Amino acid sequence: MPCDPALLVGMPLFASLSEEAMADLAAATMIRHYHKGMFVFMEGEPAERFHLVVDGRLRVFRGTPEGDEQTLQVLERGELLAITSLINGRPYPASAETQTDAQVAAIDRSDVAPLVQAHGDLAWILLQQVTRRLAWAEGRIYDLALRRATGRVVSALLQFAQEKGAPDGSGRLIVTMPLTHREIGQLTGVSRETVTRTFGQLRGDGGLQWTDDGRLVLDPAKLDPWLHR
Repeated sequence: MPCDPALLVGMPLFASLSEEAMADLAAATMIRHYHKGMFVFMEGEPAERFHLVVDGRLRVFRGTPEGDEQTLQVLERGELLAITSLINGRPYPASAETQTDAQVAAIDRSDVAPLVQAHGDLAWILLQQVTRRLAWAEGRIYDLALRRATGRVVSALLQFAQEKGAPDGSGRLIVTMPLTHREIGQLTGVSRETVTRTFGQLRGDGGLQWTDDGRLVLDPAKLDPWLHR
């Protein structure tokens, strides 16, 4: 269905857009509803559009030669999908599956160029998102190349909490963790058993705790030494 501009107005991603740019963006956007476990797109399909999570949570993953799945990212409200395919025109490099019921905005690739040519503020937002993805990829390369297994797990937890969590007022971060130990292992290139062992060590050291409602509490100051182990 067509996109109501009100769905986009409250997103920090578009806070700097002019009213005219917001209206044109909404006019080019379609909202699609997905139940949990449905695919938004699949690896190898032509990248005919890019997507924005309006509500819900999605998992981005790639298939492995062994027939397994490697989780790459978990995306929530206000985050973009397939932005690199939008620019290079290549097929989707990964699949996106809903982890909850979700609303996803879709914009045809053919509509993007006229939008960014007409609205420099939108072009700047997309450039910032591409830069952010590059920084994320560089961080992953650094972790895989130079950190040991424990450091990679801690780095992934801190990055996830910094992006999706909230401070608790005492220097700690609180975040809902949708990833299983197996998926964290896929993200960091370590085994599920290593992730489980690392969680136990961090909890014993006070760097990681769980709230009564199941959220993860991280203490960056206590976790920092673990980045180098």
